[in-house]
Amino acid sequence: MSSREDDDLTRDVLRHLNGVVRVMKEHISALASEFDLTLSQLDALKHLEEPCSQRELAHCLHFDASNVTDIVDRLEERDLVSRTIDPDDRRVRRLVLTDKGEAVRRELFERVISQAPLNALSTNDQVRLRNLLAKIAPPLELPF
Repeated sequence: MSSREDDDLTRDVLRHLNGVVRVMKEHISALASEFDLTLSQLDALKHLEEPCSQRELAHCLHFDASNVTDIVDRLEERDLVSRTIDPDDRRVRRLVLTDKGEAVRRELFERVISQAPLNALSTNDQVRLRNLLAKIAPPLELPF
């Protein structure tokens, strides 16, 4: 192949990879909407596997602490999160998933995987795609 053809092929592969990223974002966004969650609320649930302070959550979300207050307030109104007093420092409130919050979190992220657009590929195709992608970059942990 000529250099021009190589560049065109690379450009085409990159367009497809961008398309896959977009489709996955749309998939996650649609699931969040189905659970009546904003993407910020979904992101907060994702980071609440373990109790943490609002400041720690803000750091994980790369938000200002004041922005996280609104997100947590909405999750608390829906009984998905509760604020508890930190036993080591009574001035600090720990954010804890409620049983309902844990159930929503678990179902949502199970469906992210079970209904992923990649499931349109056969198992063999998924294995081949995984092996090809592994030649480009090491895998990262999923955020859920």
